[in-house]
Amino acid sequence: MARAKKSRSMRGKLGKTGSKEMMKEQNKARKASSTRRFATKKSKERKEQSHKKLERLGLLPPKSEAGPAVRPRRFVFVKPVDEKEEQEKVLAEQASNTESEDLSVDELLSAFTEQN
Repeated sequence: MARAKKSRSMRGKLGKTGSKEMMKEQNKARKASSTRRFATKKSKERKEQSHKKLERLGLLPPKSEAGPAVRPRRFVFVKPVDEKEEQEKVLAEQASNTESEDLSVDELLSAFTEQN
């Protein structure tokens, strides 16, 4: 008797229980877990060995010293804007602008309103 061909469909992989989302989660977990297979361990060792050889020969590009990544602070204090200081800055800017003889209409209107 011939063996039945195994299904390659999603349903066949999932069986009667589980869902596509569960399968995706399982794949993510599998990929995130540390590798225990012999082949991956060997390839990692080969990579390290080749790096050591390149370093010995002086062919390895110089790596920049990367310190630990600075974690952004969650709550950053932002100084509230002081309206009086802002007005003083604007007045100082206007005073520097009034030195020139050509005054704009806005500056003239603001000067008249300040006198009242």
